[in-house]
Amino acid sequence: MDGLFFGLIVMVFAGALPCIILGYLIAVKQMRGLIAGWDESKISNPEAYAKLIGFSVLVLGTLIGLIAFIWYLGLVNEIGMTILLCVASLIPIPCVLIANARYGKHGS
Repeated sequence: MDGLFFGLIVMVFAGALPCIILGYLIAVKQMRGLIAGWDESKISNPEAYAKLIGFSVLVLGTLIGLIAFIWYLGLVNEIGMTILLCVASLIPIPCVLIANARYGKHGS
């Protein structure tokens, strides 16, 4: 087994699959307790909030797998893969900000 294939396996099983599974559980199965710091009393629409957060994590996992596969095929080098992973890892941040702005209870 060569180093590229081993790297692909590690990225898929340690990065992509956990994100895909957690995103599915949060968005589709509505397991909102998996969201760090979850407090339902601070959210006006918990189902929509969980959908937005869960799908952003699901997209992140899909992108990690896609980036790993592109790297394995040799279409990008390690520096390019690192840049793509850093950009992809930022995707959930605006989704959390949007979810908090839309569904967070403001005021007391």
